[in-house]
Amino acid sequence: MADVGRMQPARSPPRRASMTKGGQIHVIKVGTSTLLTNDENGAQQANLSNIARLIEVIAALRKKGDHVILVSSGAVGMGCLKLGLKERPKNLGGKQAMAAAGQSRLMRLYEDLFRVVNLQVAQLLIVREDFSDKLRFRAVRSTIDELIRLGVVPIINENDSLAAPHLSNFGDNDTMAAMTAALVEADWLFLATDVHFLYTANPKTDPNAKPIYVVKDVASLQIGGLEASSSQWGTGGMATKLIAASIAVCAGVHCGLVNGAEPERIGQLIAGNREGGTHFEARLSPDVIGEGMHGRWILALPLAGRVSIGPAGYNSIVKGHNLLFRDVLTASGNFEPDQSVALVSDGKEVARALFRSSCASVTDALRKRADAQPGDKLGLKDFTSELRAAGVFLDAYRSWRQGSHRGAKGEMTGEKIKQLGEQQGIEENESSSSVLEVVAWASDIVLTSVGAMNEAEKVMSSTHSNKRGRSASPDALERKSSKVNTA
Repeated sequence: MADVGRMQPARSPPRRASMTKGGQIHVIKVGTSTLLTNDENGAQQANLSNIARLIEVIAALRKKGDHVILVSSGAVGMGCLKLGLKERPKNLGGKQAMAAAGQSRLMRLYEDLFRVVNLQVAQLLIVREDFSDKLRFRAVRSTIDELIRLGVVPIINENDSLAAPHLSNFGDNDTMAAMTAALVEADWLFLATDVHFLYTANPKTDPNAKPIYVVKDVASLQIGGLEASSSQWGTGGMATKLIAASIAVCAGVHCGLVNGAEPERIGQLIAGNREGGTHFEARLSPDVIGEGMHGRWILALPLAGRVSIGPAGYNSIVKGHNLLFRDVLTASGNFEPDQSVALVSDGKEVARALFRSSCASVTDALRKRADAQPGDKLGLKDFTSELRAAGVFLDAYRSWRQGSHRGAKGEMTGEKIKQLGEQQGIEENESSSSVLEVVAWASDIVLTSVGAMNEAEKVMSSTHSNKRGRSASPDALERKSSKVNTA
C-alpha cells in the first residue's frame, strides 16, 4: 500500500468543509502513456500493473479521508487496442470512432479494478465549452461536488467522440485537469508523465539536464526541448503540462509533475518529499480572492488570443484598474468579444482577462491609431451613465437596468450623478471618454504571474486593505447586487 502523508494545502475554502469533512481534494491526470504499454512483441496492451498501482494510491488517499478526481485520457488508444489497429488514426472521423469504441472499454477497466478496493466510480464526459458557459461551469461543479459528498471517485475525460475540433489539439486533458482543479478548489493537481521530474533541458537528448525540484514561478522557466509527445498513441507533452501548471497554481492549487509509471510518488509529494517529483508551488491570485468563483471561471476559460500591453497598462491592472485601449500594443489570435485572452507584458503572460472587443476590431483600431486616424473603431458599448450611477447608488443602477431609461428612482442626470459622486468621494478617473476605451474591466482581469501578484500585494499593503481598489463593471455590480439581495 502506498505511503501517503500530508502537506498543508494552500488554503481551506469554507465551502468545502461539509463536503470533504476536513479532507483534501486531489485531481490526478493520467495519459495514454500511463495506461498502455508494449508487450514482448511490440504490440500495444493495457498496462494493468500501472493502473492497479494508481488505484491503490487513490484507495490509500480515500482511506485517509481525502478525495480524488481522476482525469483520464486513453479512449482513442483503448479503441485502437479494442479494434486491433496498429497505429492511431490521423483523420478526425477515425479518432472519433476510436474514442467511441474505447471509452466503454476504458470505463469497464476502471470499474473492475476500483471494485477490488471497494470504491465506486462515475463517468463525466465533458468538453472545454462546458467551462466557457458559466451556467454549464456551475453545473459541472455541482455534479462533482455531489459525487465527492457521496464518496464516489469521478473519472473525467473529454468527450472526444463528439468534440471534433478538439481532437486535433495537443494536451487538452492536461489543460482540462487544471481547469477542473481550479473549478473544485482542489489542493493538489498531479500530472503524470514519462519522466521523474521537470528538467533544465530534455533529458533524452541532453546528458547535462538536471532535475528541477520546486518551481515558484512558471513564467520564469527557460527550458528547451519541450516538444510534444513522441508516442503514437498519445497527444501532449511537457509544454502543455507547464500551461496546465500555470493555470492551477494561480487558482491556489499545488501542482505535482510525477512519473506515471510510479504513482506512489504522488503520496511522496503530498508528504513534502521532494524526491516525489517537481512541485509547482501554489500562489493564489489576489483576483481569485477578490472575485471568488468569477475569477476561477476566468482562469478556466479556454484562451482565444494574446494582447500585449505597455508599462502603463501593466501598472493599471496591478493597481486593480480597468485596462484601456490606449495601453494596448498588439493583439493576436481570433478572439471575439467577451472571450478570454492572455495579457502579455515584456513578452510574458501577466494576467488573463475577458476582452470586450474582437481581435479584428482591436487590430484595425491599432492600425488607425498608428496612422493617426480619428474615431472609435472598437465597437464598445458605452456604459458611462450606468457605471457612474452604479458607483454612487447601486439601487438606482439596478432599477435603471430593470426599468426604463429614467429608472424607478428618477432620471440619473449628469448633475445628480455629480452631486452623489461628491457625497461619496468618487474619483474622476472613469470619465466618459475613458470608459469608452475600456477593453477589459478590472473585475474581469486575473493576475497570473508571481511578479504581478507581488506588486499587487504591495499596493494592498500600502492601502492597508485585503483588496485593491477595483474599478466597477456592470457584471461585477450585478453580482454584488445579487449577493446583497440574497443575504
